Amino acid sequence: MGRDATIIDIAHRAGVSTATVSRVLNRTGKVREETREKVEAAARELDYRPNIVAKNLSTVRSNVIGVLVPDVRNPFYANIFVECEKYANEKGFSLLLYNFLESRDMERHCYDMLMARRVCAIIHVGGSVEQMEADAGFVEKIAEISKRIPVVTSFYVEGSDSKCVQADSQRGMKVMMEYLLELGHERIALVGGKDNDRPTFEKRERYQEILRQRGIRYGNYYIAESGSYNEEGGYLAMREILQKDRLPTAVIAVSDLVSVGVIRAIREKGMEIGKDISVASFDNTYIAEIMEPELTSVGNDYRALGRRIMDTAFGMMEGREYQDIGELPVCFKVRESCCKCIGGSL
Repeated sequence: MGRDATIIDIAHRAGVSTATVSRVLNRTGKVREETREKVEAAARELDYRPNIVAKNLSTVRSNVIGVLVPDVRNPFYANIFVECEKYANEKGFSLLLYNFLESRDMERHCYDMLMARRVCAIIHVGGSVEQMEADAGFVEKIAEISKRIPVVTSFYVEGSDSKCVQADSQRGMKVMMEYLLELGHERIALVGGKDNDRPTFEKRERYQEILRQRGIRYGNYYIAESGSYNEEGGYLAMREILQKDRLPTAVIAVSDLVSVGVIRAIREKGMEIGKDISVASFDNTYIAEIMEPELTSVGNDYRALGRRIMDTAFGMMEGREYQDIGELPVCFKVRESCCKCIGGSL
C-alpha cells in the first residue's frame, strides 16, 4: 500500500482503534507493549512512511469526515448535514462538504478529492447510491475506497464494505396515507420523483399497497413522475394530474420542494389549498412551515438521523463490530393544508 497507507489501514490490520495507532506512532499516551508491537508490525507490513507534510496534516486526516450530497440548498440535505456536523463537533471532528449537483462525473470526482484530503471517513447521502440500478463502475469505486476508510451511505451498496443508514420512506408513507384515508380521501395523487430512485420507488410501492389493501384502484392513475425533486418538476407533474377527468381530492408530494410547484399548479386551476383540495408532502423541512397555508408533512427526526449516521462512522473508525440498529423515528406534523373529504365531488 506504500505511501497511501493511513492510520485507519494500520488500525484495521492490527485490530485496534485509530486513537491507539495515533498514540503508538506519535509516542503519546500509555499503550500496552503487546499492542504497541502489533501496531508497529502492521505499520511495517503496510510500508507506512509518513513524511513531514503528512505529519503536519495528521491531525486533519484523523479528524475530518467528508460528506457528499446532491445539493445542500435542498433543505432535506441541509438538515442532515447540520445535525451530522453538530454531533461531529461534539466528538472533536469536523466535516468537509461537497455538492456533486446531480452530476455522476462530479460525484466520482468528489470521492477523489476527499481521498486526496485524507479524510478519515466518507458519508454519502443521495445520488448514485440510491439508484435502482447501480452503476458498476461507481460500485467498484466505493468498494475500493471502503476497504481503506469507513464509508456510510443512505442505501446499501452491495459488493462493498460500506454501511448504510437509511431513512424509512415506507413507514412515512404509511403514516401519511392512514391520515388522509381517515379524512375520507380515496382519490389520492402521488406527485414527483424519478423512476430510478429507490426512495421514490419505495414510497410508490407502499402507496399502491395501501390502496390495494383498502380496495381502491387509483394507484396507477394518480402517480405523476416529475423527473426531479424541485419546484418546477412538481409544477409540471401536477399540471399533468389536473388534466384528468376526475381530479384527486388529496395530493402527496414526494418532497417539500416539489410541493411548492404542486401548490402553484393547483392555484392556477382556481382551487384553494386546504378547502377544495388537500396537499401534504415528505421531508418536513422549514418549507412546510412557511407555506401558506402551512403544509402537513412527514419526515425524519433529523437529529436522530444525523447522530445515527455519525455513530455508524465512529464505530467503523474504532473497529467496533457493526450491528443494525432499530427504526429511526418518523416525525409527522399535521398543519392547515389538509381537510376532510366531503363526498369526494372533485
